[in-house]
Amino acid sequence: MKLLSSLALTFFAVIAVMANEPTPEEVRLQNQYIEYRLMQGEIYRICVKMNDGVTTIQFPSGISEIAGKNISVDGKGTDFQIAAQPGSYYFNVSALKPGVSTTLTVTYNRQLYILYLIQSDKEAYASVVFGKSSGRRNFTENVVSSTPKATPARLVSLIDMAKKYDVLKETYPDSLAGVERVLFRNRYRCGKYDIHLDEAIRFEEEDTVIFKLRLTNLTENEIKYDKHSFSAHAGDGIYYMSVSDASGIMPPKSETYAWFGITSTPRGGRNNLKADNDWLIALTTQEMHLENIQSVKNELKEKERVEAEKEALRKEQAEEAEKKIQTAEQLMKELKRHQEEFARLKAEMERSFTENRRKLEAEKEETTQKLQNAVQLEEDAREKAKQMLETADQRLKAEIKAADLIRRELDKEIEERKAQKAGLEREIQEKSVQEARDATISVLEAMRKQTQENVRAVQQRTEDTVRRWKPSDGNGGK
Repeated sequence: MKLLSSLALTFFAVIAVMANEPTPEEVRLQNQYIEYRLMQGEIYRICVKMNDGVTTIQFPSGISEIAGKNISVDGKGTDFQIAAQPGSYYFNVSALKPGVSTTLTVTYNRQLYILYLIQSDKEAYASVVFGKSSGRRNFTENVVSSTPKATPARLVSLIDMAKKYDVLKETYPDSLAGVERVLFRNRYRCGKYDIHLDEAIRFEEEDTVIFKLRLTNLTENEIKYDKHSFSAHAGDGIYYMSVSDASGIMPPKSETYAWFGITSTPRGGRNNLKADNDWLIALTTQEMHLENIQSVKNELKEKERVEAEKEALRKEQAEEAEKKIQTAEQLMKELKRHQEEFARLKAEMERSFTENRRKLEAEKEETTQKLQNAVQLEEDAREKAKQMLETADQRLKAEIKAADLIRRELDKEIEERKAQKAGLEREIQEKSVQEARDATISVLEAMRKQTQENVRAVQQRTEDTVRRWKPSDGNGGK
């Protein structure tokens, strides 16, 4: 029965823990990983953790200075707490109150960056990483100030400006303010054709990089390609074209030029890509497209097969889950029955405990009364024994006094006998020696016997008195 009770308590404890455990989505929202690109002028919104950890903010290298209000190292009197080491490339922050916010200014690489810290119960960031060459995007909901969108017409004009870069630099240098140009001699071998990267030009205001390519056909056959399939790889990121100027055809044994550009990110944030990145350029040819179609067909077939297997597995899992549910229901019924049995036994134990407690209390009261009576009897017996001892002592003293009187009388009688003896001796002197001797002997013998009898009588009386009043010695005597 104890085992069933333990199982029941464990079962309900597990149910209570599962009820309070956050869902995977809640755990994800409260421990997000966010990565931004550094860009002056943008304000980065960062949801800071409060009770279950800290938010770690990391820069590419050592930070020069961190400044802000309502934030301190010890957290006393402020809404945020910060932990940072001088020259470190990261620091930790945490919110001390719900719903609070503040702004930090971080000096990094002789430039200032603004972080807007806020505590939210809906979401929190466990780690925020700022990088220059990562493929992560700055999402518009987290970057308060975002890059203005470049229109298609503006992007086409940027390609025109890239084509005329040398002329503009000579005649209208002001029009190239914020424009960075890097020359390359990169060659990408693609089997039947090569891609040459000649230059990359970045337009900072539009957050756009324009690439100039030379496409070399190494075969005797015409190669067709998708002029909207250009992409540039930098670091871990892939950036697809936003504008292009290309024919889509590479004639046999020819070299043709193509221009394309990448702009911001698909979600509106800045990519902050420099022109001098280690670029990898790619495009899709018609042959690759046909191969991709066949590959897609094969993938679809494989996907259908996998889906069929998954469906069979799901069906099997559903049947197994149904069996588990039935088993769980049976266990719940069994548990309910055990609970009812446990409740009945508990009620019986409570009744038995109440009855036994009542009996014990009654026995306790009775035992207490008997103990009190025994104590009273013992006190009475002690008092009576004390009185008897006092009476015996008084009587013994009286007997001793009487014995002393008898002793004095005997002494007096002895003195009288001595006087009589002296008189007899005087008489003996007057009579004849023999008669006097005989008479004296007879008298003395009679006196001796009488004295012995008197002494024995006194001793007998004394012994009887002592035995009568002597306290018990544990062997039945008095």
